Amino acid sequence: MARILVVDDEPDVRMATVLSLQRGGHVTVEAESGVAAMRLLQQGGAFDLIVCDVMMPGMTGHEVCQLIRLNQATKNIPFIFLSAKRDVEERIEGIGLGADDYLGKPFALEELLIRVNSVLSKHQAVATGKATPDPLQQITLAQCIDLIVRHKLSGKLTTLVKSEQEGGGTLSGVIFFEGGHAVHAKLEDRLGETAVREILASPLLMYSFEAYEVADQITMAMDITRLIKRHA
Repeated sequence: MARILVVDDEPDVRMATVLSLQRGGHVTVEAESGVAAMRLLQQGGAFDLIVCDVMMPGMTGHEVCQLIRLNQATKNIPFIFLSAKRDVEERIEGIGLGADDYLGKPFALEELLIRVNSVLSKHQAVATGKATPDPLQQITLAQCIDLIVRHKLSGKLTTLVKSEQEGGGTLSGVIFFEGGHAVHAKLEDRLGETAVREILASPLLMYSFEAYEVADQITMAMDITRLIKRHA
């Protein structure tokens, strides 16, 4: 039995998907949009698999998958796309974003259950096997920031950049966002706009994004206060 998050803006499709999974012995949680799904994950919801529609108003399924793969806490959750588009290019794009499988609509509920159980079995059998795609190969830092701004997300963008100074090594940076706006940034001893400019201009080695619950300003304020006091 697995705990599965079902994300789809069409109530009938979402209900049919949920009933199929429940009949297969799984526990389901529903989200009617990409933003609602992210909120459940931000609130600490633990899921064994996510079944997500691609074409949704606001945040698309592709954007949901990208944000999940960028977050260290959620990046290894198995992910299956559902889409009315059945062409090869669409399927390749979905798998390329880090999805484990792709099922075109309309689909047989029995096939959905088979695919879900197959993906779950693979992840259980190879606990340390298939690596999550490198986010740098799937979405650029600029694209990630665009997602954060467009969907007014709050959270922490952590980066590791290469120092352009000779023998400078690597530098760890962080940009805090609140409602899509950058509210604080730090790169070694650089703060604010200076840190942001250097992060964006430096060779990027890796990055991750951890979204916070939009309504929860306490964690954000505490993180920013700690940074300011540390460098006061």
